[in-house]
Formats: sequence, C-alpha cells, structure tokens
Amino acid sequence: MLIRIDESRGLERIGPVRQVRFEVLRAPLGMGFEDTLFAGDQDPQTRHMVAYQDTEPIGCLTLMPPENRSGLADRVQLRGMAVLQAWQGHGVGRQLLDYVARLAKAQGWELWCNARDSAVPFYQSSGWCIVGDAFDISRIGPHFRMEWRSPR
Repeated sequence: MLIRIDESRGLERIGPVRQVRFEVLRAPLGMGFEDTLFAGDQDPQTRHMVAYQDTEPIGCLTLMPPENRSGLADRVQLRGMAVLQAWQGHGVGRQLLDYVARLAKAQGWELWCNARDSAVPFYQSSGWCIVGDAFDISRIGPHFRMEWRSPR
C-alpha cells in the first residue's frame, strides 16, 4: 500500500499530527488532547511528517532540530511516531521510517528515539538498536533509547 507523506515545520499544519498522536499515544492512556502538543513542536526547525491515505491522516512522526556535535554527525531525535490502529501492520510505519532514513542519510544525521517497549521489535526490524537499559517515562510507561545510523 502506497501512502502520501506530507512534511511541515513548527506549528504549521500540526493539526493532523496532534489528531493521530491523540488517538494512538494519548487517549489509550486516559490523557487529554492538550497532551498532544510536545515541547519543541513550535520550533521552526522541528519537522513533522504525516502519512495520508487519500485525505485521511493515518500516521505521523516528528523530528526535532539537529543536535550539533563538533566534528561528529548531527543527532536528530525522532519522537511521537504513531499509526492509527486500523492501519498498523500495513507498512505505514515502515514507509515513514524509510522516508526519515533517506532524509537522515542525505543530511548526514544519526537518529535516536525513546521507544515504548512494545515498539522495540518494530524499530529493530528497521535497523534500529537498543542503547542502554529500560527506563520509565512518567504517565506513559517503559521505554528504551534506540539509535539508527546511516549505512556507510
């Protein structure tokens, strides 16, 4: 299944991102819609990707601005990745990660994320590696830090 991926920056067109975040990441935990706006979302360098099937937003992820490290590859945090339940298992998440991997490779970025324990196998199947021990994010649950580096 082929989807369309739309990219925006900062708060420009963030409505679909927040909609998917709410349905997948916040409502199941009893959290409100106000919890879908993350610190840093407003930064004009923050990049939001939304996967669409026709005009319906069905998946999303966010890339935070690069962390500049002198003489090393920039590190970029992927966060808030979500795919609507009805579309999980149809390749939407894989297409989003492939899109971001191409972008990271072109920019020379290393990617990292804090993955929910239930999402770790998905990330691993796309070449991401666990770095460190499990940790808990308040109100959300256990996570693992994961990293992806562009194949040289």
